[in-house]
Amino acid sequence: MRKRKLNFLGVMLLLGIMVSCVSQKEQVVDMRSLLNEMVDREQLAIYPEGAYQCKQASSYNRESVSPDKPGWFADSDGVYCIRTEENNGKKEWVLMEDEGPGCITKIWAVCFYYGLKNTTGANVNFYLDGAQEPTISTNFFDLVKGHDFVSKPFADSTARAGNIYFPIPYAKSCKITMDQKVFYNIINYRKYKPGTKVKTFTMKDFEELKGLREEIGQILNEKPAAKGEVKKQTKQLKKNEALTYALPEGSAAIKQIEIKLNNTKDIAQSLRSVVLKASFDGEQTIWAPVGDFFNNVGKVRSYNMWERQVKEDGTMVCRWVMPYEHAGEIALENMSDETVDVELSVTTDDWKWTNQSMHFHATWRMDEPRPTFPLYDWNFLSAEGQGVVVGDQWTVLNPRQGWWGEGDEKIYIDEDIEKKFPSHFGTGTEDYYGWAGGVVPTPKDEFAKLFLGNIIVGETRSMGYNVCTRTRVLDAIPFSKQIKFDVEASCGTRQRWHYLQYAQTTFWYAIPGVKHNRKPLPEMASADLPTLKGLQAIVENAKKQTYVVEGALEAEIVPVVNKSKGVHENFAKIPVWGEMSNGELRNLWFEKEGDAVELKITEQFEKSHITMAAAVGRGNGRYKIYVNGQLKTEQDLFSNHEGITNPYIDLGECDPVNNAYIVKFVFSGHHENARAREGKYSLGIDFFMIKNNFLKR
Repeated sequence: MRKRKLNFLGVMLLLGIMVSCVSQKEQVVDMRSLLNEMVDREQLAIYPEGAYQCKQASSYNRESVSPDKPGWFADSDGVYCIRTEENNGKKEWVLMEDEGPGCITKIWAVCFYYGLKNTTGANVNFYLDGAQEPTISTNFFDLVKGHDFVSKPFADSTARAGNIYFPIPYAKSCKITMDQKVFYNIINYRKYKPGTKVKTFTMKDFEELKGLREEIGQILNEKPAAKGEVKKQTKQLKKNEALTYALPEGSAAIKQIEIKLNNTKDIAQSLRSVVLKASFDGEQTIWAPVGDFFNNVGKVRSYNMWERQVKEDGTMVCRWVMPYEHAGEIALENMSDETVDVELSVTTDDWKWTNQSMHFHATWRMDEPRPTFPLYDWNFLSAEGQGVVVGDQWTVLNPRQGWWGEGDEKIYIDEDIEKKFPSHFGTGTEDYYGWAGGVVPTPKDEFAKLFLGNIIVGETRSMGYNVCTRTRVLDAIPFSKQIKFDVEASCGTRQRWHYLQYAQTTFWYAIPGVKHNRKPLPEMASADLPTLKGLQAIVENAKKQTYVVEGALEAEIVPVVNKSKGVHENFAKIPVWGEMSNGELRNLWFEKEGDAVELKITEQFEKSHITMAAAVGRGNGRYKIYVNGQLKTEQDLFSNHEGITNPYIDLGECDPVNNAYIVKFVFSGHHENARAREGKYSLGIDFFMIKNNFLKR
């Protein structure tokens, strides 16, 4: 009997060793495992304990070094890279490099190159595991648009940009370069913990996986509905009434939710005031208006993405998996004065709860309208604990024609917060959401791809409601201690009188017990939906409080990028009789002839006619003015009567260099009657006017 028992134990030990060996083999990260992970919605709800960090490389402006130092909100984010080097006898610009096992999960690139007319651009090279020759070398734009060896749905074009999601794993290292000067790009990648077994991408393996690629591509395109037990309920909801569904007891998971609002006289208001709520295991984790959750703010707009969809009849579908250990409930609550009929369908199925299972969160923020200047970071989410960010959406009500989203994303993960610098530093709001600027957006720029959507664009050159969204799968962001997710509140109009209205939803998973800063906002959801007319009235009222010149680029917010030692900022007040636009000047003082200062005007993509306004008076000097190294004029700003130049100083037609204008002022002397102050002569710049075809396209 004892002998049999020993034999039994021996067999079990052998089986254990075999299972362990199989398990170790299964842990190898390769194209096959990553492709399968792309379509495994359940995998997102399991915390990847120490498996990888989500990192980002981008062409952000390196003048941004710290939140408490100048340059934190610097634009012109498209001309920076890690370094330049020579490879195989040719100069290359290094966009990204990583040592150790990892995987490229997403690449975005604007698909015009230093001008809207150049849609060819440069080649991109992938050097894997220290190889001297690139494993991948191809046209950058073709690659991200799906016109190369990777095709749809793994890579696709959007509005003036492209995005590739096909995984490119590497065992030892990865370096990505361009063979011409760097231009706007963002690269997301996984950095696996040391010792992780990763099989490096090869074109041979890529070809051998053709069948799997086609299978995964079909799943991504078809977006199959979830399977499980389906429960449907309908109810007429008066104000403050709710439809509540108690989920099946025991360990289970929501696999799909469908919601429809009917018999409402004001669908826009109902989309904001009918709130989706859910609690799992006694913890409320979802609180968001259904319209914001499903990217429909101000109107119903149909689309079909990987995890969310709005059908033509207005049915809203969510496919994120939402597990719980013991119990849960989901509810729709009407917070408006109007009665609305709601339909709720919930699909549930079994779930094996473990200590790595996570609850699904959807947290919502909305503020009163705020000025767009001074610039600031607008927080999507701050949380402490363990979790994974899997998506977000941003709603912006824009009161005028023009661009509303210049701001970069800044995502701090774990130790980043103490370091005061984010792991993810982007290049612009539209870039984060997978498309590109260059023109003022119109409804023609609306799109819905698998993981990216520009769902709603203001009907008159972005004036009105604008809604963008992003889903993360392979590029999901785990955090083991804490996360802070900010986006710069920055737009093309930087004036104290210019207001925007923001609302935002973040989608994330977390281990139970996580703490975060997003509490329910019933007063915002129940209030009247903000209107374009209402926001425009706020702007017009603010304009009355401060004199501004329409269309002016205020010189006080244009950064000084270089100056002589003899140039002093804000040495003394520069007197002006009358009003200055926005009430301020760029205040500069010069000691001796030849002293110079350079200001940089960024985000310029085409030839423009530039004029400027400056202070004139008894203490002002004479200056040579250059634009991108070309002498434009010499201007004596002496006057017996303090004021602002009228007419404006004409700098003529100017071509941008590296998407910028460098305006240089060289002190060339002074009028014989000018009066120095402690040996210094002043230059007060009020604003620049930049005229081109931007608003006409």
